[in-house]
Amino acid sequence: MVNNLNPKVGWGRMALKVAESFIEKGHEVGFITEKKVSEKTPPRLTVPLRTPSLNNFLRLPFILTRIRSFIKSYDFVLCYDVNPNAIILNLANLGQKRKIVIHALATYSLLGHGTPLRNLLMRWAYRRAKNIFVVSEFTKREIEKSGFKLDKYVVVPVGVDTNYFHPILLEEKILAYPFILTVGALKHRKGYHVSIPAFGLIAKEFPDLKYIVIGSQGLIDYYGKLKNIVAELGLNDRVIFLEKISDEEILKYYNSAELFLMISTTDPDSVEGFGMVYLEAGACGIPVVGAYNTGAEAAIVDNVTGFLVKPDPVSVANAMRKILSDKDLAKKMGEAGMRRAKEFDWARVSELYLKHLK
Repeated sequence: MVNNLNPKVGWGRMALKVAESFIEKGHEVGFITEKKVSEKTPPRLTVPLRTPSLNNFLRLPFILTRIRSFIKSYDFVLCYDVNPNAIILNLANLGQKRKIVIHALATYSLLGHGTPLRNLLMRWAYRRAKNIFVVSEFTKREIEKSGFKLDKYVVVPVGVDTNYFHPILLEEKILAYPFILTVGALKHRKGYHVSIPAFGLIAKEFPDLKYIVIGSQGLIDYYGKLKNIVAELGLNDRVIFLEKISDEEILKYYNSAELFLMISTTDPDSVEGFGMVYLEAGACGIPVVGAYNTGAEAAIVDNVTGFLVKPDPVSVANAMRKILSDKDLAKKMGEAGMRRAKEFDWARVSELYLKHLK
C-alpha cells in the first residue's frame, strides 16, 4: 500500500523496485495506491488515500470494503507510512488475518501532527502491525521523539539501482561549465534555503562554477522565496532551476557534476527519513554532502563518501570548498561512494524485506 507509483517520486520508485525484486523471486505482488501512473505494473486497487474531501469521507465504508476484498488473496500487506495508510489498512483488515507490516519512512509516520483521534489511531495501527520496518535509525529516533516507543522494529533502508546509476563515459559533459548538483522537489525540508546561500559563499572562489537544482517547482511560495534569495545574492546567472528532467538526463547530470549536495532540514512537522539521491549520486562516483540529524546519516559515511555537516551555510560552504579544492579527495570519495551504493543495491534490500516478512 503506497500513495503513488510514480517512479520519479521516492515512494513510487521504492515500491516499484521492491515489487520488481519480489516478482523476480517468484512472488505474487499487488498494489493499493491512490494515483494511477502506468498500466504496466502488477494488479492494483486504486482508491483515495491522502486526498482529503467530504466525498472521500462519506465513501470510506465503500473504500474499506474494496481494500478488504483486495487483500484477501495476499499473505502479507506492506504499508508505506502510517498516516493515513496504515490506519485505513487496519480498519479494512478488522476481523481478517492478513499480516500487516509497516514501513515507516519519515514525516507521515510521526505522531503529534494531527488531531488527538488521528494520533490515537496511529498508535493503534503501530500496535497491530506484525512488524515495523524503519528506513533509518534517524527515522526511528524521530518516531520515538514524537511520542511512540518502538518495541519491535527492523531497519530496512532505501535501495539504489546500481545497474542503472553508475559511471558512464560521456562524449561531452551535459553542460559546458563545471557545476554542483541537487536533485529533489523544491520543498523546505530539502534545505535549498541553506544550500543556495552556501553556494553564494564560495561563488567568487570558483567563478566558473554553477549550481544546478533539478526538481518540481510546484510549491510556488517556496520557489518564489528561493528566487528572491538568488536575486539578493546576485546569483541569477549562477543558480539554474530545472524540472521535468528524464532519468536518462539525470544520470548524465550525476556523472558530470563536481559534487552532489542536499542539506535536508529536520522540522517538527517534516523530516527527510533517508535520501535515495545520495546513493544515486554516489553510485555515479561523485562526492556527496548532507546534514547531520537527518536521514542523510544513513546514506553518507562522513569523511569517506562525502561530508555530513551542520545545516548552516558556512558549514556547507566549507565542505564544498574542501571537495572542489582537492581533486584527489573528490576522486577517493567518489570511489568510496560507488562501493557504498552497492551495499544498498535493490537486490540486497529486497532480501531484507523477505527475511523479515516471514
